[in-house]
Amino acid sequence: MSTTTRRATTWLALTGLMGAAAITGSAATATAASAELPVYGVRSAGLDPQQAAALQRAFGLKDVHLAEDGSVAFADESTYLNVPGLDKGAGKPDEDGSETTQTLLDVEALRRLTAIPVEDATKKALGTLREIGLLPDNATPTAKQTTFEIVDAYDKPVLTAPLDTAVSFAFTLGGVPLEGPGAKIRIAFDGQGAVAGLTYSTRDVVEVGTVPVLSLDEGRDRCAKALGSSVKPTGVSYVYEAPALSEKVDKLEPGFRCDGVNADGADVQSVIVGATFDTRLPGPDPVQPPRSDSAISPQWTNRIDVGSEGTGSCSGLPLTGNNLAAFNNRFTAAGVPVQFSWLNGNAWERDFKDPAFVGGQDHLYADDVDMTYWQGHGSPTGFSFAGCSNNTDTFLSNNDARWGNRDVEWMSLFTCSILKGSSGGLSWAQRWGKSFKGLHQINSFDTVSYHSGVHGGKFANYLVRTPFLWWNKPMKVRSAWAQASIDTQPAKVTWATMGPIGSGGLANFNDYFWNKGPVGPDTLPTGGFWRISGSS
Repeated sequence: MSTTTRRATTWLALTGLMGAAAITGSAATATAASAELPVYGVRSAGLDPQQAAALQRAFGLKDVHLAEDGSVAFADESTYLNVPGLDKGAGKPDEDGSETTQTLLDVEALRRLTAIPVEDATKKALGTLREIGLLPDNATPTAKQTTFEIVDAYDKPVLTAPLDTAVSFAFTLGGVPLEGPGAKIRIAFDGQGAVAGLTYSTRDVVEVGTVPVLSLDEGRDRCAKALGSSVKPTGVSYVYEAPALSEKVDKLEPGFRCDGVNADGADVQSVIVGATFDTRLPGPDPVQPPRSDSAISPQWTNRIDVGSEGTGSCSGLPLTGNNLAAFNNRFTAAGVPVQFSWLNGNAWERDFKDPAFVGGQDHLYADDVDMTYWQGHGSPTGFSFAGCSNNTDTFLSNNDARWGNRDVEWMSLFTCSILKGSSGGLSWAQRWGKSFKGLHQINSFDTVSYHSGVHGGKFANYLVRTPFLWWNKPMKVRSAWAQASIDTQPAKVTWATMGPIGSGGLANFNDYFWNKGPVGPDTLPTGGFWRISGSS
């Protein structure tokens, strides 16, 4: 360790700021004067063909995909995030006239699923990576099983089955967390211990100097400015951001991880801002022309289309505009119309509210397309428009959601904590079950999610890419959501998807996007609900 690294690390340890220290606002958390932290130069990014081949051989994989940016991916089509099902033939056509396929949950096959212990998975991942020289010194593993849950119509647990055991690695630089798509190693083992899925995306960095940084108290002020007036900062910590390898950065500088809570109680997507003195906060999003009540969406249930909405800089989320654009552009390139895309003050709560409730107009927007994608702050009981719009109010409550009684199949909510296991004495199924009125899936998170400008584009690409080899084939909707979240979120973030179970076990857990694979018929939750969740 160099002198500068020792100096920075010692200062962090003495002030109690090693790792993800939190500021609560009490006098006890006051920090020392500003210090210096290391700057790291990028020596190389990703793996070369020889390293990718070594990774393939060591884990016994039939092939791996080495991308142009040096990231490596593998998925076994037969086992990765596989949920047993029974094909029951053609179902009732969808409202747009598309054919559907009925699939039943194979409950007995689910009961037979096994997973290797987390200790064994961790040992295997560490040993194999170390043997081939691809275990970074700054990587720490955690292991967790990906699970599939079923509850009946009365919320009584039926089963919880393990789908795999995933080992995800967290990274540090000089004791400070390194987070982002460019700091990702995740290996998922099936029930027999074979690799079902693998993601490897890292940079080789070396310390090249130091830079003065603001103290954590000063960082709290910066986070407050970045997050906006409707958000109360609850935690500020030093972090290094690792962007996707496709972003050709030559150095990594320290930043602040900003956590908070919205005025309405919603969890805030965690945001990174720079920690150096000369860092400028992101500017406002490009301004959309204001909406009016008369500017309503066409009511087109006879075509396949998508829509997107989100709160950006008005709620302290500077990348939302980029993220929605990435989602929109990928669908447009695939020939799928984007019926609406509203940002900031143009994103309205009433667009997600059922007409049965005062002011609701989801039949014109969120429930008038096949998939709606949302980004913003959220909670176990809804998502927030605070600081951005108040039309008809600032919070979409789970009690106001009745989705699928018009068109929408997949509600994809890139926000926080929507599908938290339990909150306020209510389970995920009890909180969101009544929103399923023909809806196939809610894709979201069990935990706080981290802000991203690329999640939407990755999710859309996994849904609509052109079939060829396995890494070009479309993924199931729930698997695309999981993989986009794995690609963009730290290991501690838990993604989740839930859906209804109809008569005889009919369920839409294996849906693809339209024209990319089988899609089930609209199903009411007469038999209960299912949920899949796993670590990023």
